[in-house]
Amino acid sequence: MALRGLYNFTNALKGVVDLQVGASFRRYDLNSAGTVFDDLNRTIDIDETGAFIQMGKKLGESFKLAVSGRYDKNMNFEGRFTPRITGVYTVAPNNNIRLSYQTGFRNPTTQNQYIDLSVGGGSTRLIGGLPEMIQKYNLNTNKPFTDVSYRNFLASAAAGAANPALLRTYTFDSNGLRPESVQAYELGYKGLLGSKVLVDAYGYYNTYKDFITSVEVFQQNGTAFTRFGVPVNAVGDVSAYGMALGVDYLIGKFNLNGNISYNQIGDLPATYVNDFNTPTVRYNLGIGNANVAKNVGMNVSYRWQDSFYWNSSFAAGTVPSFGTMDAQVNLKIPSVKGMIKFGAQNLFNKYFITSYGNPEMGGMYYVGFTFNQ
Repeated sequence: MALRGLYNFTNALKGVVDLQVGASFRRYDLNSAGTVFDDLNRTIDIDETGAFIQMGKKLGESFKLAVSGRYDKNMNFEGRFTPRITGVYTVAPNNNIRLSYQTGFRNPTTQNQYIDLSVGGGSTRLIGGLPEMIQKYNLNTNKPFTDVSYRNFLASAAAGAANPALLRTYTFDSNGLRPESVQAYELGYKGLLGSKVLVDAYGYYNTYKDFITSVEVFQQNGTAFTRFGVPVNAVGDVSAYGMALGVDYLIGKFNLNGNISYNQIGDLPATYVNDFNTPTVRYNLGIGNANVAKNVGMNVSYRWQDSFYWNSSFAAGTVPSFGTMDAQVNLKIPSVKGMIKFGAQNLFNKYFITSYGNPEMGGMYYVGFTFNQ
């Protein structure tokens, strides 16, 4: 269930300042009957509330400043206030430079909090990172061993001389899982060069505190070991950075467009599972013409992304790089103000995956009709 409200005071303030305020309420009602969450013998509801205020003001003819603040509270975590400030400077007509500093946070998901799921034929259990979930499996009293040390121990056993001294215990934070917070810096430019070239470029640098990741640990009960996958907060700061460039070029009635992005995460200690799950490089190329012939338009685009290693609590492995072609032809019918669309996504039916463990996707072909558009 979700409720949202927004009111814009800009007209009432008659140009003095652009002002908006809003509030929201959301309730998550978990109901898996114990199949996914720890809700077999209890009801789990999670309430979230939030409110924000945003103000904008044009200072002179060339600079606009916007500031905002938001407060959010999840019933399982402390409330958070996150301010933001953005400036846009017009260096020339149709040419703007933007600079922003933003703070934000991310609450652990419902699965991060309450999942309680046996996988791998019972050899692995995925649990939430709240203190009550850690206590349920006695992971504070019967401390588990780290993934690296357990595998070193297995290697010593395979070599014929099992060495328990290699095992190192893992200690969970007594406060349990916490929201992740971020400070984000962005510098960007968007401008029209001449009358035919539009450029949009930006770069960013983010610093995360309490970055939400996960660990795999092994708890010993007698001679058996059970593997647990548990979401935790990384110790220390984690950085992420990247940049992107987009260009649109008008040649006659044809629009050529392309964009490329680069995204990277900083070093994450080997203790944690790196689930950034983002390809380093992606790009798109396209060409379109709304009137290539009388009442006929077309668009063709090619998209490609780099290979990357996918990590999750359910599966891990390499997602290969792939490229696909999309195409669409539009036929206008002026007599009924209508349009017929013929198109294909992944025109050549080249199968690919976007995350490890998901089914492969092939081509999709469609015909659509729009009436009285």
